[in-house]
Amino acid sequence: MGFSDLFVPKYLHSNPKVRIKFVNKCKDLHLLEQMTEKDEDENVVQAARDRIQVLNTSQSQTDYQTG
Repeated sequence: MGFSDLFVPKYLHSNPKVRIKFVNKCKDLHLLEQMTEKDEDENVVQAARDRIQVLNTSQSQTDYQTG
């Protein structure tokens, strides 16, 4: 962990494990999409893709139940 990690959001942390932990809790689709495009770690990118799919699926189910 670098000194700068104390001052940046979790999605910008230098440790990929911290970023993956953030991804697994994140509900911001726009931010997750940005992470799939810009993150350098393939595990973080895959975690963000998986999280987007989970959020889209749960939103679709909610729409179906309320529609």
